[in-house]
Amino acid sequence: MHKLLSRRLLFTLLAVILSLPSGGQFYNGLQMSFGKNRVQYYDYYWSFYRFENIDCYFKEEGRELAKFTADYGIKKLEEIENFFDYSLEKRLIFIIYNKQAEYKQSNVGLVTFSEDDYNLGGYSRIIKNKVLLYYEGTRVAYEKQIASSVAEVIINEMIAGADLKDRTNSSQSFNIPDWYLKGLVNYVAFGWDYETENRVKDGFRSGKYKNINHLQYEDAIYAGQSFWRFLGNRYGDALIPSIIYLTKIYKNINDGFLYVTGEKLGNLLKEWQEYYREEYSSDKGNPPLNEDRLRRSRKEQIFQQVKISPDQKNIAWVTNDWGRKRIWLYNQQTGKTRVIFRAEPKYEHRTDNTYPVIAWHPNSNILTFINEEKSLLKIYFHRVPERTTESRLFLYLDKVLDFSYSPDGTQLILSGVRQGFTDLYLHTIASGTNEQITIDAADDLNPSFLKGSSEEIIFSSNRLDDTLTNRGDPFERTGLTFDLFTYNIRSRGNLLTRLTEGRYTDRYQPVSTG
Repeated sequence: MHKLLSRRLLFTLLAVILSLPSGGQFYNGLQMSFGKNRVQYYDYYWSFYRFENIDCYFKEEGRELAKFTADYGIKKLEEIENFFDYSLEKRLIFIIYNKQAEYKQSNVGLVTFSEDDYNLGGYSRIIKNKVLLYYEGTRVAYEKQIASSVAEVIINEMIAGADLKDRTNSSQSFNIPDWYLKGLVNYVAFGWDYETENRVKDGFRSGKYKNINHLQYEDAIYAGQSFWRFLGNRYGDALIPSIIYLTKIYKNINDGFLYVTGEKLGNLLKEWQEYYREEYSSDKGNPPLNEDRLRRSRKEQIFQQVKISPDQKNIAWVTNDWGRKRIWLYNQQTGKTRVIFRAEPKYEHRTDNTYPVIAWHPNSNILTFINEEKSLLKIYFHRVPERTTESRLFLYLDKVLDFSYSPDGTQLILSGVRQGFTDLYLHTIASGTNEQITIDAADDLNPSFLKGSSEEIIFSSNRLDDTLTNRGDPFERTGLTFDLFTYNIRSRGNLLTRLTEGRYTDRYQPVSTG
């Protein structure tokens, strides 16, 4: 009798437990609004500069980057306020990180979480009047990041007022698609450039832009940027502030366009399609593809850094699939492909597509690559014949953008980032030491040794002067295009040799064939 009663009580208790909500077992991960929910590997010490309209918070070794951010941010704030004829009510707060890995550890915005604060990867770069910035590797990219952030804060405030993220009344808010908001942000921030031109051209030719409302992520942003450019060219940029104002008044993006341009949004989108079809109609198409395809990419998968071994036997490349990074090795003699390195899981988040960085040893037996792990750099040496891999920490630098071997295989010439400067470094493999070659505001990219020479290097840079100053001045003027330079790293003079000079053309990734 007691056993039967005990069983009944047990089943009753289980039924009650199973009927309860299971919310405690499942949670929204980074969307939780309590505690420190992001992994932080190190403690950082913060300082700040205060100016009339902005504050700049920066961590250790970020002082020079903060000075540049303040100077450029103030200029862009004034420029974009003049464009919209609108003065920002709240002061801007820039929170500056030296690299993306530090930025992703930030807890800013988690305590005061709202759905508007949550975006790709569980973090937003704009939280009310706070702007989170990180140095991506070049001043050009960082300037775009500052400009687009300032533009987004101003547009947000214009549409919904200074307390955009504090409002809870749903009648005062309305949905704005990414192509509208983010596209406008980029158009106002930096207009149009070659990268945007190529992305938009590919979008129209591939049929991807057939319906702008179905686009996501970067596709939506580039399509929206092209739409606002079309609108500015067709009706004039002066009408854009009026469109934003009426969108706010009527709480509907369709009415904003209708009452300013006299056209419905649907008709404007048709005109936009026709505008770019006509603009790109005279361009020659790409040459036909060679059918000898090693591997076909999947959607959202990025292929990058294809490197052929000096003996032409192996081809290495990197794939990045929503953060899941792999290094592949293809043997041209056997036709076999294998994965030699895997890092990070696959999930939708903002990822650093510049890693891993790979290069072949001159003897073709070692594939060297550098990856960022837990906010630290590690260098790997994969021995192809033995199929073994060795690794060690790679200290001193915040980021490595590119590198190549010296002819004797004892040194690496690096394009590296430290304290917000992208400069050249000479790394000695045996001792693990780095020697800095350039120290200035110019972005020095894609360095390599001239073929057969252990003294001369060639690299791409947007510097204006052929003389090295090495002052580390964050306000030093730089050019609008990248040219090729050579330098003798043994004599260590202060003169460079400029090989090319172009007013509108960038030159990257030089290949020595001599």
